[in-house]
Amino acid sequence: MGLRRAETHLPRIGIIVFSSSDFRALHQSVDGQRKGWNRWLSVGKAGRKSVVVARSPIGAPAAIITMEEMTALGCRTILTFGACGSLVPDLVIGDLVLPTFAISDEGTSRHYGKAQRLRPDANVRRAIVAGLEDMSRQFRPGGTWTTDAVYRESRARARQLVARGVVAVEMEAAAVWAVARHRGVRAASLFVVSDELGGEGWNPGFDDPRFLAGKRRARRLLMYVISRGVV
Repeated sequence: MGLRRAETHLPRIGIIVFSSSDFRALHQSVDGQRKGWNRWLSVGKAGRKSVVVARSPIGAPAAIITMEEMTALGCRTILTFGACGSLVPDLVIGDLVLPTFAISDEGTSRHYGKAQRLRPDANVRRAIVAGLEDMSRQFRPGGTWTTDAVYRESRARARQLVARGVVAVEMEAAAVWAVARHRGVRAASLFVVSDELGGEGWNPGFDDPRFLAGKRRARRLLMYVISRGVV
């Protein structure tokens, strides 16, 4: 492409999102500049801290392609932000989930180690918890189930994992944390509940005002945490 190294260098802190609306909102929040060689990269600032925002398609393989490229170009702390389904009745649409561990049921993480149970970076997660407390925001800790096959989620498997402390299901966290460990970088993940699977049936809330409000709260939180310089 004829790009110079300086043109492709990225800030040390990166955010990966999985929807165009979140990318556009964060691009505006950081007063970002698009990278001409990738329309889904935006470099700007949260307070005085430089940050890059990237949009990835959903799912572990796509997220890890994005993450590998970001780390190769300079990122050393990766925050992923997306949606999750709740697996327990008291976790509802719009709630924030800050996982403490992930159970890998996807294929990507197995290329970066043998662990099935992965954890986020403890210091990055603590920084997010501190931000939540500063902003008086409620959140749910606990485990998350990372799976590739959304149409193969079974109630039996969900019940089994809930018994082990899992509260949510999503598609990227375990792989992101596996790559972070392998590459020697830091990563943590934040989710907003988009749909409920902990009751008798499936309750989707992708257009629910509670979900949209939860995403706005989460985006403000990420900007606050990064601007404080604690990640």
